[in-house]
Amino acid sequence: MNKNIKLVSEIAIFSAIIIVLQVLATFINFGSFPITLALIPIIVGGAVYGPTVGLLLGIVFGIIVDIMVLTGADPSGAIMLSQHPVITLATCLIKGGLAGLISALSYKYLNKLNDKHRLIISSALCPIINTLVFFISLILFFDSNIKALIGAFLSINFIIELLINILIAPYLTNLIKHYRK
Repeated sequence: MNKNIKLVSEIAIFSAIIIVLQVLATFINFGSFPITLALIPIIVGGAVYGPTVGLLLGIVFGIIVDIMVLTGADPSGAIMLSQHPVITLATCLIKGGLAGLISALSYKYLNKLNDKHRLIISSALCPIINTLVFFISLILFFDSNIKALIGAFLSINFIIELLINILIAPYLTNLIKHYRK
């Protein structure tokens, strides 16, 4: 099989997994926010294929979140959308893209560390960046009522997402790397 066709096919599979995980995760809520399971394939894809793919997969995630917000499937996102539509949609794209890019860059450039440590750091950075960009957007653009509501539930989501990513993404990355050899 042509190397480019194989790569595009593999990226499409990762994108499909992101879509399925994000839609399914919409129904797993702790408070007002769904848990973000779609960061796992973003981390794995970025580690296996590099920063450009990490960025691309993060943007796919952002687009799916935007769709969930626009359709009302993400109720807290819909509240944000009613206050600042462009900022809400831009935040979803930016946080996803940056999370994928920075996670993949950390994996690529921390090459003096062993692979296990690189994967753990990369797996931790993805939800950290995703949450950080979200919080920055809330602080800069949304009123205190929405900040209080979102802040109350976001910390539990963040801890769960961080643990899920650190526990699952390194294992899956190693599995895929082994399979690709």
